[in-house]
Amino acid sequence: MKKQMALTLILLLLLAIAMTGCGSKGTPAPTATIEPPTATPSAAASPGPMMPVGGVDVAWKLVVKPEQPVVARVNGVEISTEAYLKQLQQQLYYVTDLYKVDWNDEQTQAALPEFQDQILQQMVQFELVQQLAKAEGIAIPDAEFEAELISAMNQILRTGTYKTWDEYLSVTGTDPLTFESQVRASLLAQKLLTAHGGPAEVEQVHAAHILVGTEETGNEVLAKLKAGGSFADLAKEYSTDSNSKDNGGDLGWFPQGMMVSEFDAAAFALQPGETSGLVETSYGYHIIRVLERGVRSVRAELLPYYNQLNFQRWFEAELAKANVETLVTFAEPSP
Repeated sequence: MKKQMALTLILLLLLAIAMTGCGSKGTPAPTATIEPPTATPSAAASPGPMMPVGGVDVAWKLVVKPEQPVVARVNGVEISTEAYLKQLQQQLYYVTDLYKVDWNDEQTQAALPEFQDQILQQMVQFELVQQLAKAEGIAIPDAEFEAELISAMNQILRTGTYKTWDEYLSVTGTDPLTFESQVRASLLAQKLLTAHGGPAEVEQVHAAHILVGTEETGNEVLAKLKAGGSFADLAKEYSTDSNSKDNGGDLGWFPQGMMVSEFDAAAFALQPGETSGLVETSYGYHIIRVLERGVRSVRAELLPYYNQLNFQRWFEAELAKANVETLVTFAEPSP
């Protein structure tokens, strides 16, 4: 079986932290991370001369280059084809160098149109972030920008991938002005996140759950609970959630929106002391018991995710209201 390698396009405009763990759902923000092509390294069937690795020059020959001067408009502000191709080329250089991508690989080539669409959508959202920040009077003081710029440069160099800053610019096809604009956009996004990340104190529930793999097992656990069995003991015996079972299924306090939708709705429909029936999610079947509920501060370890969730909702609403004209599409619509 061939080992697949995901190509992750990492922009400096980091608007989200993906959530992991049982019962939580990812909350990717508009322009945080995308996963373009999936490259599959080829395994040689028999000894022979190795094919040359396809670099950006190979990919660039396959890229669709729009003939019109403008590829999109955001509230009347144009995104030029020239700017788009420049950004596309930079990101191709970046992922090719970072992940040692072979653009001769047919599977990787097939994903190029989607990659191009994603770059364009990121540029649309990049532009909207700047417009929203301007509308709210958000500006970046020169001293703060300079400090962040130096920090970003040092962070890249500390990875050891590039010996000098000039080498990074050359290998990734980045020009200093483009890098500076990305750093500035990242700062604007952080300030918008602070402004729209939601209140620190909200209604929450303190809940526990028992997660099982089948409906039959779930009904067995429910019957034992009905007969007076201990929720905590049954969680330790039956639950497949290794993160909470040894603690009697206790998930701690969490605000609405932090769990997968089915779990979230069921938990917040319960009052303290009440237990749900079987709640099916992509993880399996849950039995949920609410221990407490009330208005309180969001736990420190959950606060970044909670802020991201609120910011995402706000940004998506703003994006829906914006007048976005996408004038070119590269990938075929999904059936």
